[in-house]
Amino acid sequence: MTHKFTKAALLAAVSAGVLATPALAQQTVDVITVTAQKREQGIQDVPIAVTAFNAELLQNSGVRDIKDLAVIAPGLNVTSTSNEYSTTARIRGVGTVGDNPGLESSVGIVIDGVPRARNGVSFGDLGELERIEVLRGPQGTLFGANTSAGLINVVTQDPEFEFSANAELTYQTDGADGYRVSGSVTGPIAEDAIAFRLYGARGDREGYLTVQNFGGPRTITEDNDQDFFTIRGQLLVNFDDRGSLELSGDFTTRDENCCGAPSIVSGPTAAAINALVPGGRPLPGQEDPFSRVIQANRDTTQDIDDSGFQAEFNYEFDGFDLTAIGSIRDYELVTGQDTDFTGADIVYRDPSLNSFEFSNSTFELRANGQTDNLDWLVGFFYSQEDLTRRDAIVYGAHFEPYLGLIGGGNPALVTTLANGLGGAFIPGYTPLAPGQGAPAGGGNNQGDTYNQDGNTFALFTHNTWAIGENTDLTFGLRYTQTEKNADARFSPSNVPACDVWETVFGEALDFSTPQAQAILAGFSQASGVPVPSLIQFGTFTCLPGARDVYSNINFDQTREEDEITGLISLSHRFTDDFLVYGTYSRGYKAGGFNLDRFTQAGAQQVNFTNVLNGTEQYPAQFEPEIVDSFELGFKTEGFNDTLLANLYLFYSDFETFQLNTFNGIAFFVTSLTEGASTRGAELELLWFPENAPGLTLQGGLTYADATYNSFAPTGTADVDRLSGQNFSLAPEWYASGAVTYRRGFGDNMEWLAHLDGRYMSEQNTGSDLDPEKIQDAYFLLNARFGIGAEDESWGLEFFARNLLDEDYIQVGFDGPFQPGSFNAFLGQPRVVGVTLRARR
Repeated sequence: MTHKFTKAALLAAVSAGVLATPALAQQTVDVITVTAQKREQGIQDVPIAVTAFNAELLQNSGVRDIKDLAVIAPGLNVTSTSNEYSTTARIRGVGTVGDNPGLESSVGIVIDGVPRARNGVSFGDLGELERIEVLRGPQGTLFGANTSAGLINVVTQDPEFEFSANAELTYQTDGADGYRVSGSVTGPIAEDAIAFRLYGARGDREGYLTVQNFGGPRTITEDNDQDFFTIRGQLLVNFDDRGSLELSGDFTTRDENCCGAPSIVSGPTAAAINALVPGGRPLPGQEDPFSRVIQANRDTTQDIDDSGFQAEFNYEFDGFDLTAIGSIRDYELVTGQDTDFTGADIVYRDPSLNSFEFSNSTFELRANGQTDNLDWLVGFFYSQEDLTRRDAIVYGAHFEPYLGLIGGGNPALVTTLANGLGGAFIPGYTPLAPGQGAPAGGGNNQGDTYNQDGNTFALFTHNTWAIGENTDLTFGLRYTQTEKNADARFSPSNVPACDVWETVFGEALDFSTPQAQAILAGFSQASGVPVPSLIQFGTFTCLPGARDVYSNINFDQTREEDEITGLISLSHRFTDDFLVYGTYSRGYKAGGFNLDRFTQAGAQQVNFTNVLNGTEQYPAQFEPEIVDSFELGFKTEGFNDTLLANLYLFYSDFETFQLNTFNGIAFFVTSLTEGASTRGAELELLWFPENAPGLTLQGGLTYADATYNSFAPTGTADVDRLSGQNFSLAPEWYASGAVTYRRGFGDNMEWLAHLDGRYMSEQNTGSDLDPEKIQDAYFLLNARFGIGAEDESWGLEFFARNLLDEDYIQVGFDGPFQPGSFNAFLGQPRVVGVTLRARR
């Protein structure tokens, strides 16, 4: 029924356009301008797989932030996980998962010429948009590191010299009630010399997850809500006809509770949780994630402040144009989490102990010009960043009895085994009472502090040489030098039972030594617990947050990188409407530091013995990601420049690939030195039918086979299962499309009908590819219908997002400290609403 409805709706929209009488001016594709190569060019003239979305399509599709863009952008997938910062963009199946700020993105995001150094600091209200460009494939020549998969280039509206004011009010309901109000004003301060624009927005949305809090201390009974305010001011100064200076500043604050995750599979540990808190996790067979009811007794507070200032100077000299862009930005996130994702009080993150602060300054200077047969560009770029992460996982009142129940069915087992070990091997040992082994408030409860600063310097050039009448050779190089310094201050932990294990077996907790094996054998005989079970129980008693070994680690490291990236592209225009190009490009994603407590680095366990005695560093560093990419593109226009039809064939080979995955206990970073690859094809269409002015059809189809290369077994199951498999969150097929039709009626009135949708084939949503995390193929459909004045002085629109109320998961993950259980972050349910716009 769903597919029949979808096809009928699309067919009706298209048919209405075909049968309509001409009412609006005819549009053509040859006037579409992009800045994908850092100068204004026609979209069909650049040898890049780039799709541009103008302000009208973005408005009709309800695009307020980059997450909304995924519905209409070919080959783009955007997912959110445990908080607002943990939002990841992927292009052609390639992206970076995790909330660890030491990891940078494979998909760059640039807003008004300024790169945002982390994906998480880019996902908010974008304000008034002029266009968004999605560039696919490595963009390392012009945009530098961390664009190895592609780039999202956002261009907002500039101040204007003609006065206008806009206001918009939106109310939504169904999945989550809420409102959004925004307004702007622009105009001249001094005629033709100084203009301004001021924009502000305020929004509030209820959560679309219902929370069972089991008496708290959490009191809020909904999750995934949103409350935000943003303001942006711009000032444009013109210097005669040759130059301009634009100053802009913005501030955004967001208060949310995010993000709960219901159970998709409950394993055997669910019985232990329910023994402590009846109903704390659905029992096996009772999982119902799309009831959108979650269990969480702890706060999921998210408080975000994001602000920045930037200046852009442009001047046309006699032989070249000069552009300088400088920026200063600050981002702060305070975050809480119910880390066990159940109603039991096992582990949590207290908002007062968990935060992320990020400051970033950038400056870019470039010059470009043209001679008879050469379009040239040279420039340099500098970036300085400072980040601080505070992270603490605190034990709740149920941690100790829960561990005892899953370890042997005895809620006092933690203290029983600790007392047995302590009494046998620690002289003068004082036994622990039940509840004292891993007490409430235990763990690294003062918070670890990670500091990282970095400096990046780059020189780049990008040139197009007309080697024939219709043949161009484009070539570019970029030299990037990066230095990063990182240190960590690990807090002591308060878990007395783990202190016993570390005292008996040493701080390294190495169970493989002959002495440790002898102790385990003797204690196994005395306690009746098998040696493998003792090792597993000791590991769970001494989770990373419980271990004092970290507080004795000297983590103060520096890494330097020098990398050359570039491209060479040959293009030939066979006719005015047919361009073919072939491109080789080399992309680069920076290496860095794993800013986290971890016991596994890559495929190997951390050798704490060597780290403590100083013979090796704490293995926090991971290597850069290098990609060589090849692309063959065919760009065509037809029907009097009313049809754009482009085809791209691509292959990208990653020499190394950065992977961040969660094994149910902790995140660990792996640099897959055997590499990975992605290959496939893309087709994109844009059509303004000549016999139906007012009708626009835009869409794309992507096939991408993103696969880890096969490698020899490492002995680590979470790594080995990746060999030869597809990436997570990388469906083979993406399809997206939008149909818009405007038609006039009455006296100076018009109506609007719009549909947009996205199809994604089956994908595994978990970074370790557990089969429980597979999401079947699904289809999302959005719709909008409105009426208003032709001069846009007012408009009233009704909309629906996820019109068919499709249920799907964004990301699946192992239930923390719950072997055999899995949770998932869900996609949003259907939302319907109404928008009123006014313009003067």
